[in-house]
Amino acid sequence: MDDNLQFPELERDQAAIDRFVEEQNAATTRALVDDQYHLDLARALEVLRDDSYLTGVRRRGAWLYNYLRNKDHPKGLWRRVPADEAPRVESAWQPVFDVDAFCAATGEDWHWRGAKCAFFDSERMLICLSWQGSDQCRYVEWDPLAQAPVPGGFDLGPERNSVSWLDEETVLYSTASLDGAATRSGWPGRVLSLKRGQALTVAEVVFEVGHDDLLGYASTFLGPAGQGVVSLARVRVIGDIKQTLYLEGLGGSGVALETPANTIPSFSTTHYAYLAGEDGPHAPGTLVLKAIGSKETRVLFEPRPYTSVSGAPFVGERWMLWVELDRTVPTLRRLDLATPGAEPHTIPLPDRADALSVYPHDAEPSGDGPFQVVTSGFLAPPKTWLMTLGAQPEEVTFTPLSEEPASFDASGLEVRLESATSDDGTEIPYHIVLPKDRPGPVPVLQYGYGGFGVALSPGYQRLRGPLWLAKGGAYVLAYIRGGAEFGKAWHLAAKGAARPRAFEDFAAVARDLVARGITTPSKIACHGASNGGLLCSVMLTRYPERFGAVWASVAVTDMLRFHLFPAGAAWIDEYGDPDAEADRARLRAYSPLHNVPRPETRACPPALIDTGTSDDRVDPSHSRRLAAALLEAGQRVHFHASAGGHAGGGSLDEQAAAQALGHAFLRQTLKVG
Repeated sequence: MDDNLQFPELERDQAAIDRFVEEQNAATTRALVDDQYHLDLARALEVLRDDSYLTGVRRRGAWLYNYLRNKDHPKGLWRRVPADEAPRVESAWQPVFDVDAFCAATGEDWHWRGAKCAFFDSERMLICLSWQGSDQCRYVEWDPLAQAPVPGGFDLGPERNSVSWLDEETVLYSTASLDGAATRSGWPGRVLSLKRGQALTVAEVVFEVGHDDLLGYASTFLGPAGQGVVSLARVRVIGDIKQTLYLEGLGGSGVALETPANTIPSFSTTHYAYLAGEDGPHAPGTLVLKAIGSKETRVLFEPRPYTSVSGAPFVGERWMLWVELDRTVPTLRRLDLATPGAEPHTIPLPDRADALSVYPHDAEPSGDGPFQVVTSGFLAPPKTWLMTLGAQPEEVTFTPLSEEPASFDASGLEVRLESATSDDGTEIPYHIVLPKDRPGPVPVLQYGYGGFGVALSPGYQRLRGPLWLAKGGAYVLAYIRGGAEFGKAWHLAAKGAARPRAFEDFAAVARDLVARGITTPSKIACHGASNGGLLCSVMLTRYPERFGAVWASVAVTDMLRFHLFPAGAAWIDEYGDPDAEADRARLRAYSPLHNVPRPETRACPPALIDTGTSDDRVDPSHSRRLAAALLEAGQRVHFHASAGGHAGGGSLDEQAAAQALGHAFLRQTLKVG
C-alpha cells in the first residue's frame, strides 16, 4: 500500500466514511454504554448545567456581559446588566443573543465564538458563530435591544476570517474566500476595508500577505484621547514563524513593530513586549520591552531552568503585567510604564493560586484596567477577583467577583509535584493528584500535549473530579518538552527533528509512576487531544507496554500527509516537511498510522479514538484511518465520531456525552469501580 495514502476511502469516499462511522459508533456504544455511563452522564450534565454562579463577566461600554449555559440554554445565552450594578446570579439580566434560538431559527448548528464590539460604540456589535464547531465563522451584525440582526447589516462568512470595526459603516475583514486570498494553510491572507452592503470582490484591499505566509489580520482599538488605532499583522511561516505588527492612527502613517522570529508581541500605543524566540540576541524565553520608536531594549525576565513567563504579557498605556512561573508556581508582576526607570514589583495575590490568569476587565482594549485575576488549582475551584492598581506598588485592591462551587469532594486527595528522568537524562516535572490513602496500584490517567509551545497548567478538575478522581483514580499532568511550561527553550527542545523527545518524556513519566510504586503499567491510561492525540497515538504504537489504555482525541496520526489537509501546512515549522526526504524518513519512523503492529508481534493496549465530524483543524480522516489500521491489524480499538469541530460539541449535552463515553472506556478498561 502506498505510504502516502492509507485507507483512501476513509478520506475521500463519503459513502464509505458514513458506513464506517455508523458501524463503529454503534459498536462503541454497545461496548461502552452501561448503567454507570448513564450515571456519569447525569452527573456531568448536573455539573455543566450549574448556573448558581457567574463566570466570564466582562465590561463593554455601559454594560457587564456574561455568557450563560444551563439546562434551558445548552448552547448558550449572551446577556448583560448595567455596569454600575454589582453582577449577581439573581440580577435582572437582559438577553442579548440566544444561540439555541438562533440555531432553531436558521436550521443550522452554530457554536458561540464571542462578539466583536466597536471601539467607538459598544452597542455596535458583530456576533461570531462557528459553523458546526469548525474554523468556518460567520459574523452577524446584531441589535442588542431588538435581539435581532441589524436590517441591512453585515453578515459575513462562514469562512476562515476575522473582523474588526473601523468606523460606523466599515470593518476591516480578513478573508480566505476570494480567489488567491487564502494562504497555503487555508487561512485568510487578504485584509479588506469593507463597507456595509459592499461585495467582497469590490472592497478596497488594505494589505495582503504571501501564499506561503500563515495568515494576515487586522484589529482596531481605542488609543489615548479617544483616538482610534489600527494594527495590521502579518504572520509568516514555513521557514520560521514571525509576526510583524504595523500600528497606525486612523488615516495616518504607521510604524512597524519589528521583532525577532518566532515571537508575537503585545503592545499599546507607547510600548511593546515579546518573549524572545530562537533568533536574536536574547536567550529564548527572555521577556523584552521596547518603547515604540526606540532602538533600546529592556530585559524584564531572564529564564532560569524550569522558569518561564506564562502566556503573553499585558502592555497598556500605564501598566505592564505578566505572570512568572517557577516550576509552575505563579507570581504576578507589574511595571509602571509611565515612570522612567521604574522597577518591576510583585503583586501579592488575594488567595493561593496553583494556576493564575490575568486580563483586562474590559473585553475590548480600552486602557489600563481594572483587571480580572483568576486563581485556581487542581482541587481549588476558580475564584475571580477585580483588581485595581494605584500609583504606588502597595496600592492594589482586590474585590471578589465570582467563585465556582466545588464539583467533587477533594478532602481525600493530595497533589504532588514529582519528576521523571527522560532517556537523555533530562528531568521532566509532572503533577499527580491521587488519593491520600492508596492501597494497592492506583489507576492513573496521564495527560499531555508537548507541542507548539502550548503550556499546560494545574487547573481545576471540574468534570474529571467527579468522573475519575472521586472513583479512586489518580490524574497526572506531564510537563513534557515541546510545550512551554518552562519557557521557549522547553518548546524548542522537542521541535522538528527533536520531536521524539516529547514522546520519550511522556513515556518516562509512565515509567516513573511504576518505579515509585504508585501504579502498574496495566493501570495507566493516557489521554491527549490534537497534538496531544498524536502523542497518545505514538504511545499506542511505540510504547504499548507502558500503558493499559490509550484515549486519543482529534488526533494527528498521518505524519506523511498532514500538510495536505486544511491548516496542516502551518505545522511544517513544528514537525518538519514530509516532502523533504530527510524529514520524511524521521516522520515515518513515528507516524502512528504507518507503525501499527500486529498483536502477535506487539500487542497494543485497548484504544479509544474519537473525533469531531466537522473538525477542519485536524481532519477527521486522521482518526478514522488510524482506527481502521488498528482494526485491520487485529488490535483492540473503539472509534467514535460525534458532532462538532476541533474543540468538541457546542452544547452542554454533547460535551457531557463525550466525557461520559471517554470515562466509561477508562473505567471499563482499567477496571475502576
